[in-house]
Amino acid sequence: MEEIKKEFKLKFDAIRPFGPTVIKGKVPPFLIDLVNEKTDELMKDPKLAKQWDWSQNLAGNVKQEVRLPPAWIDKEGQQIAFLLGEMVKQYLSIPPASETLAPDKIQQMVIESMWAVSQWAGDFNPAHMHDGDLSGVFYTRMPESIDKERKAEDHYPSVGDIVFMCGDPKTFSGHKLQHPPEVGDIFMFPSWLTHMVYPFRTPNEERRSVSFNLRLVPKGAEFEDGKQS
Repeated sequence: MEEIKKEFKLKFDAIRPFGPTVIKGKVPPFLIDLVNEKTDELMKDPKLAKQWDWSQNLAGNVKQEVRLPPAWIDKEGQQIAFLLGEMVKQYLSIPPASETLAPDKIQQMVIESMWAVSQWAGDFNPAHMHDGDLSGVFYTRMPESIDKERKAEDHYPSVGDIVFMCGDPKTFSGHKLQHPPEVGDIFMFPSWLTHMVYPFRTPNEERRSVSFNLRLVPKGAEFEDGKQS
């Protein structure tokens, strides 16, 4: 054995060509405040809440879901679009995504839709997928008592967690990613990736998130005007 150790330098590289990529980052606090201000306006005004209600397009069993107006994103919220554009560049630079569609092959990123989800005690999102090429979610509010609730769980902590799932459980291979989100966390993933959100039980506290669907237009492809539908 000693001769083998001397003869060979035992160095190995991990090759992970299978499965989807999920990336995680942080949204700056000033953008969190900007989005919360706008979503408060939409959710608290009955007329606006009805006008921008997005629940009929979604799978969630939650209290309120409103779409962020495209005109607002194009103007006041344009820094959000910039952040997502930078995130897309990073996503597409990571294999195997970079082998499918590299950043320099993209002509346009289109925000097809963006909506806020106001989740309260008992609300949840069942397993579902999104439309588009890339999708994501970031968190703008979390219940103050959620950490205590998580610590109180005995055998399977899951309060308010987001869970991504792909394939079946196999030896030496993961099939899910579970994360307890915090304010500012942002995830980006393929739109076809199945995911779900567990409920929490703390009364009178809100968990607010903002989800989005992106379409990536390759160079040479035709598109209308690059604006949201």
